[in-house]
This record gives sequence, structure tokens and C-alpha cells, in this order.
Amino acid sequence: MPQHVSEFPEQGPGPRIGACRLEIAARLERRTHAAGIAWRLTIDGNALPTRSRTLHRASTLMGAELTAARDGIRDAVKAGCRVLLVNLPDPRLVALLGGGPSRRLPRVQATVERMKARFGSFASVRFDARFAPDPTLAHAVGEALDAGLRAAVLREEHRVDAMERVIARARGVKLRWTDSGWVANDRYHVQFNPMHCECPAWAVRWANAPLGARRAQRLPCKHLVALALHEGFSVPADLAELARRAPA
Repeated sequence: MPQHVSEFPEQGPGPRIGACRLEIAARLERRTHAAGIAWRLTIDGNALPTRSRTLHRASTLMGAELTAARDGIRDAVKAGCRVLLVNLPDPRLVALLGGGPSRRLPRVQATVERMKARFGSFASVRFDARFAPDPTLAHAVGEALDAGLRAAVLREEHRVDAMERVIARARGVKLRWTDSGWVANDRYHVQFNPMHCECPAWAVRWANAPLGARRAQRLPCKHLVALALHEGFSVPADLAELARRAPA
């Protein structure tokens, strides 16, 4: 995974830094939701090294861009910037960060409000839209995204192998139809759409995990796989994807 290429110490005693410019960039691969983000501070005309990192699970490109802006603003605070100009690739982010709340984007708005708490560290903060991609930032973003895609491939390979083992165990599950729906092994109620099972492997193990973590890591239990096989699903990757899309 790409690491941050520079660290900003907290500003100590003495004169504080003046004008700073923050540039950010991000790319999202929508199938795996891996993203690469990068940001760069320029202080009094001197560009600092570009920083970048991988996001292994980003919901949207706007969310990835907001994360890059958040990390860059945090670095600007640490560097002691007083006047900050933030170049953003999306005009909607300019409106969100520089204006009032948006009812259309409640999840994004929550992140924005947390970011605005840092604005008091500056004498002034200004945002504008930058449409021309910067080659240095684009390269750093590409490297970070590549690392995320490599990790996603490894995760998918692991999921498929694990899914094949679950399928083998599922073939021994006994399904019975009752007035209240399907019952697996005369013990657990199980349903296919939406995917749910009462067994501990599905209902208990992941109960307290965030939805993003459940969708990224959870596999269907053998009872759900048995029902999926009954419904005509048999490809391991397809079964793993069904668990990822489960609503809860």
C-alpha cells in the first residue's frame, strides 16, 4: 500500500506560515470500490512532496475526494498555514465546503461538518474548482489505486476459495418448507431475498460490525448457500456477491 511520503510536525513556537494551497485528486474503481487519493500542499510558492494512500472501500468518488481534502486540510493545520486555498476537482465540493448544508447529500454533509470544525485554525479558507488534472497528483493517485486493486484481487481470490468450502458443507444441509418459510436442518429459519439466516454464523457474528465491513468481508453461511443452490445459484463468486449485497 502506498504510504504517506512526508510528515508534517506540529507548528512550534515562532512565526506562523502564511499562504498555502492544497490540491487534491482521487480515482475510484466502481466494481471493487477501491480508490486512490492524493494531495499536495504548496507553502509560500514551494510545493511539498505529494502524499497519497489507498482506500480499500470507498462508496463514491465524491467521498474519496472528500477524504483527500480532509487529510490535506489536516496537514495544513499541522504545517501552521494561516491562509488556505483548496483546489477541488468537483464544483459540488466547492459548494459543500464553502457554503451551507445540503439536504440532497446527508452522508457527505456529515463528513463536511466534521471537516469544517478545523477551519477555525485558519485566518481564511477559500475553495475553487480545478478541472485540469495535475500529472504528479494523477500519478500518485494511479499508484495508490493500483495497490487497492491488487489487494481487492487477493481478497476476491480468498473469498472464492472460502466460498467453495462453504458450498461443499452446504450440500449436507436439509431444507424444509413450512408455513413460515424455509427451515434449515430443522433449526434455523432462512430466506433468500433478502438474504437472512437465524444461525450464529450469519445473524450473530456480524451483528455489531458496520455495514461496510459486513459487505466487504461477510460470506453466506452454509444454510443460505443451501437455499441459494436450491434456487439455482452455484457459482462461488456469485454467491459471495449475494452476501455482499445483503441489506443487513
